[in-house]
Amino acid sequence: MPSQRPAGGCVPAPLADSRAYLMRRRESGTGAVVLAVGATITGGLPVFLLGALFVQIQGDIPAPQWVLGAAVASYWGAAAVMSLMAGRVVSWLGIRSATLFGVVIGALSLIGGAFLVPSWVWLLVWAAVGGVCNGISHPAANQLINLRVRRGMLATAFGIKQSAIPFAAFLAGLAVPALALTLGWHWGFGLAGLFALAVGALFWWSVPRGELARLRLGGSHVPLTPPLMKYLLLMTSVTTLSAAATGAVTAYAVITGIERGLPLAGAGILLSVGGLLSVVVRVVVGRIADRANSTFALATVAVMMCIGGAGVLLMAVDTQWTFVAGMLLALGIGWGWPGLTHFVVSRVAGPATPSATGIVQIGTYVGSGAGPLAFGLLYAAVPEMTLWIIVGAVQILAGYIAFVLARKTPPVVPVV
Repeated sequence: MPSQRPAGGCVPAPLADSRAYLMRRRESGTGAVVLAVGATITGGLPVFLLGALFVQIQGDIPAPQWVLGAAVASYWGAAAVMSLMAGRVVSWLGIRSATLFGVVIGALSLIGGAFLVPSWVWLLVWAAVGGVCNGISHPAANQLINLRVRRGMLATAFGIKQSAIPFAAFLAGLAVPALALTLGWHWGFGLAGLFALAVGALFWWSVPRGELARLRLGGSHVPLTPPLMKYLLLMTSVTTLSAAATGAVTAYAVITGIERGLPLAGAGILLSVGGLLSVVVRVVVGRIADRANSTFALATVAVMMCIGGAGVLLMAVDTQWTFVAGMLLALGIGWGWPGLTHFVVSRVAGPATPSATGIVQIGTYVGSGAGPLAFGLLYAAVPEMTLWIIVGAVQILAGYIAFVLARKTPPVVPVV
């Protein structure tokens, strides 16, 4: 990959001395990753808890199966709309204020989901509020990492940060046997809301007022060049297709597992194990990308998507062991690509990382919403085996496009 300009973009004016700036990146990198992980988990919990606890929610609130797909779609739709504006919002507010805004919105979604759901319509409302949190949290967290983590550890940092998403799925799956079957599903959302408030308090305490305001883009918006925009749109097609497939798996894995004869607690634990495996995979492939100087990052994404597609095809086979093995492949490996894609985007976008992340994330959001929605609408009309075969084919198609894109020369990094 060409290295016309370091991935971090231009050095902010107050940190103009390059030696001091690099020293600051080394000192603050770990803290930046921890904060980014907390914000990302907060943004992911609303939708994953909804999928994991939907069976228990149905026991209290009459809701047909398609409501789950509609609620997940409202979450990702709101995230997509927020993502369109995220680059400018982060540039205007600064990383600190933008991140705190996202975390507070996430806490509102979770606490509202715990205590104010008089009908299934409110599931859609609180899911959409959670989507707003997700839409602002990713660009802000990515720019924080891009500015504070040294170049040789960027892929690892993005892998850890993106591991927060499957870790949120792990926590959601764990909530089934630990909370939903003992105390009730309300406790899952309520405790998650307390976690979100704790993340906000940690960010408020550990990052002084004005600290990250100095790392704004000066209130300006870095434009995307036409070659970069073309590259990002191709990347967006990859994330859209793969997220659609993965979204269907995460939303309907527990329900399908129960229909295959798995116990309710076992289906929830399986979702947790798949999410935890994806956490490990994202960190490992990120570290490998750093050591390989990111040469094969996008090609690795393509391979992982194809393996995930093969796992979904195994899920289509009507036996318990193929479902379990396929789900672990689909979530553990097939869902391991986001960290590498964010890393690639940060390398090619440089100072335009918030805007570039927002564009690529739109694909993730649209796919993550459209996949479960389509699956839910077709659930009663199309044989289950056929549905999972379609999902697997979509995932493999995403891998093919990623492989084609990996063979292209990336555009020159924008210069402020």
